[in-house]
Amino acid sequence: MSALKRIVYFLASIFKERKILFELAKNDFKSRFTNSLLGIAWAFLLPVVIILVLWFVFEVGFRSTPVENVPFILWYIPAFLAWNFFSEAFSSGANCLFDYYYLVKNMKFRVSILPFIKIISASFIHLFFVGFIFVMYLLYGRMPRINNIQVLYYYICVFFYVLGLIWLTSALSVFSRDVLNIITLIIQVGFWATPLIWDPSTMPQNVQLIVKLNPMYYICCGYREAFCTDIWFWQHPYQTLYFWAIVLVQLIIGAYTFKKLRPQFADML
Repeated sequence: MSALKRIVYFLASIFKERKILFELAKNDFKSRFTNSLLGIAWAFLLPVVIILVLWFVFEVGFRSTPVENVPFILWYIPAFLAWNFFSEAFSSGANCLFDYYYLVKNMKFRVSILPFIKIISASFIHLFFVGFIFVMYLLYGRMPRINNIQVLYYYICVFFYVLGLIWLTSALSVFSRDVLNIITLIIQVGFWATPLIWDPSTMPQNVQLIVKLNPMYYICCGYREAFCTDIWFWQHPYQTLYFWAIVLVQLIIGAYTFKKLRPQFADML
């Protein structure tokens, strides 16, 4: 069976076990806030505070000018939340084998589903804030539009993009904790290298071509276009093909690496 067929078969088996997976993800989400007074409210409170601070800084403090006739905060927030979802899922997912070491040592447990738990857990907050975006747009007098639905497509893009990364990095981090530090560095640098707070169209053409090599460019700009423009994802055929080619290669490499190193996880942990 080819690597691609193995991935398809695996994803199909995951879908069959979706109820168990959802319960594990829900427990993972709750466990992060069990020792705090406000509990899971912190998961939603912190991003809301960040958004309010950003609104005050850009709209009141800097009085930022609109981008493509869209208020700066409305232009910024969709891309910011896409990045926030990616960074949360990636950083927590890369550490999943350490968080669930007791399941890793259970030979009957399918360890390869642990990244799914972390991604779904991060999705709870993300999907809430997708709804929050609609509220913000309504406050600015902007009604929902049909192309807003493609945010679901870009959510799927993040899901599979980060899945391949987690399979690879979580397996490697068992053998070297430096991998986790490298991930933190990548996320910090990536925040500024991805067009979140700056408009890529203002950059020279050759710089734009380099920036577009970053798969998160496709995702963050896609989230932004889903809310700020009438552009659909299929109107970027070359970028779409490039992105999914990267994701496919990443999934194959990640799955292969995870499978090859799996027998050593229990001993290393």
